[in-house]
Amino acid sequence: MNEELRQKAVKQFEKLNLQYNQELQQTVALAAKLCQTPISLITLVDKDTQWIKVKKGLKIDRVPKELAFCTHVIKRKSLLIINDTRQNSCFSEHPFVTGDPNVRFYAGAPLITHDGHCIGTLCVLDYKPGTLTSQQKLIFRILAKHAIDVMELKLSLDQLDKSLASLKQVRAYKAADEIKLRSMFQSLTDAYFLFGTDGEIIDFNRAAYDFIKYTYDERLTYGRTMADFLTLPYRETFAINYRNALSGTGVYLETLADYGSKGKVWWDCVFTPVRNDRDEIIGVSYVARNINERKLIEEQIMEKNRLLLKVAEIQSHDYRGPVATILGLMSIIKEDNYVASKEYLLMLETAVKKLDEKIHEVVAIVSNPILSSKQAMLD
Repeated sequence: MNEELRQKAVKQFEKLNLQYNQELQQTVALAAKLCQTPISLITLVDKDTQWIKVKKGLKIDRVPKELAFCTHVIKRKSLLIINDTRQNSCFSEHPFVTGDPNVRFYAGAPLITHDGHCIGTLCVLDYKPGTLTSQQKLIFRILAKHAIDVMELKLSLDQLDKSLASLKQVRAYKAADEIKLRSMFQSLTDAYFLFGTDGEIIDFNRAAYDFIKYTYDERLTYGRTMADFLTLPYRETFAINYRNALSGTGVYLETLADYGSKGKVWWDCVFTPVRNDRDEIIGVSYVARNINERKLIEEQIMEKNRLLLKVAEIQSHDYRGPVATILGLMSIIKEDNYVASKEYLLMLETAVKKLDEKIHEVVAIVSNPILSSKQAMLD
């Protein structure tokens, strides 16, 4: 783990007002409900401090890094559960265990960015010993993945705000349309499936059910497989990714799916091996997120960059010829004591008109980029 790069990633998220994000507030509430604990937090860990960005059941905003339980999760980059801190040799003498707030149970899941940097945790704490079932651990990790997705989306929106003022309306729309958590698992708006070792569906949420119903006009039930719904090309791709995850290799991909009359959808897909307490793979979890809006923003940025490059090309190449002609003629006219022949004036007029045309072309691109894009495609 490159600590310097991790610190840079943390600094980006520290600037965000995460404590006011409704989805993150719902996430910590769901984590506390899931684990039946009075305290649930989203934390960021920088060089010296653990910052408590979103919280339930705790009033403090920061903890020195050397006292933070979450630093152990950062080092492991995996789920950490301490069933009873007083029975754990690493934590039994910890001041938060021997004194206020008298922590007895801790569970922390890492918040890992798409670049692989572990910036903090989703964690829960209790004043009495506790434990989590395999299903609770799985859903807890899903909530952590959802939390970092929301945080990265907010970071992307803030960065777009600073660099592309013209996309402010897009950001407002996306902020208003953010995913709403309505219940602990069923209300996650990402489509979630849990498959057994034979590819059978053993669990799914409401978003997955609604997607299958709308897209394929089929009723999603336990025991069926994705082969019952997907068309041949998608069925083969899905089977390959499922087998990779079942063999222990997680898969992340972005893919464009064409559903005919139902339209096209860009998906952010994650296949993850599911393990039991003995670290045996017992299935595969599959989470799919609709990222059409993000792709639209990327396309808008690429188009703006293309138009800027076109303007730069006009300025660096098309301006040069007429400007050189004008300067050359003016030099000759100056040598002739500012007496110009008709031939020189006609040449000067032609150069000025050419320069004016290019100036109008640049103005047209800046004033109406959409029309310029369409004209460029026709050309």
